[in-house]
Amino acid sequence: MSFSEEVGQFFALTEAQSAQLETGLIALEQAFQQAESDVVNTPAFASRFYQKFQQLIRAFAIDENHVEAFLEHLYATERYRQLVTYIVPSYYAAGGDRKVFEELYQEMLSDEQI
Repeated sequence: MSFSEEVGQFFALTEAQSAQLETGLIALEQAFQQAESDVVNTPAFASRFYQKFQQLIRAFAIDENHVEAFLEHLYATERYRQLVTYIVPSYYAAGGDRKVFEELYQEMLSDEQI
């Protein structure tokens, strides 16, 4: 199943928009993976990383009211599950409200214990 079918269609994205969003998500994931481990855990890095994620999704009209649903869709896809495990903790490390993404975060923790 393509990214457009798995994620894009739920957010009314065209195939071209889905492809652009997917490219942006892959670049975001690579940026996180290439960062030094001691840098990744800093609030400054987390804040910049989450801001880049926000900028990316806003370009496709995915606003704060839909970001949790978007991340849940991504987490449900095997390809983007790891990326979500970078995004949500970055949001928290940057000082984000712990109630946001709470259910998704608990699911992530449960999946790690298996």
